[in-house]
Amino acid sequence: MTQHFVEDYKRSSKNVASTDNQKPPADNEVRISYSKIPTYVDVSIKLLQEDKKPHIILVGQGQNVNKTVTVVEIVKRKMQGTLHQYTQIGSVSVVEQWDPVKDKDLDSVEINKKVPVIIVYLSFEEMPELDTTSGHQSPTGPDIYE
Repeated sequence: MTQHFVEDYKRSSKNVASTDNQKPPADNEVRISYSKIPTYVDVSIKLLQEDKKPHIILVGQGQNVNKTVTVVEIVKRKMQGTLHQYTQIGSVSVVEQWDPVKDKDLDSVEINKKVPVIIVYLSFEEMPELDTTSGHQSPTGPDIYE
């Protein structure tokens, strides 16, 4: 029996099995991916201040969870502690298709993985409907940021 290694394969596709991720983002949703942090901060601030959204939703998954947390903290700071934060964490199933690189006798392989997801609501008002499904942080007020 011949051993095969990761070098023998390349990922050909990656699909999120959850149907939630297939919908286009809502007009108050910011999906954090591969752009730079200031871009997401600017979009979030614009939604809250210029577009007058009562709340925004920031979503990050996989390697973008940390970036999402950073964006949230910067937005809260720029809004001078006026926002309620509701945080939900979970995971989505991802199916990766791996195809052989050289040896055509190898079979393609599908790998099912769980990828972490964070969803953060930033709101000017309390959102009691999220209390049972989310961690809540009340606004800190401006004093902490002076």
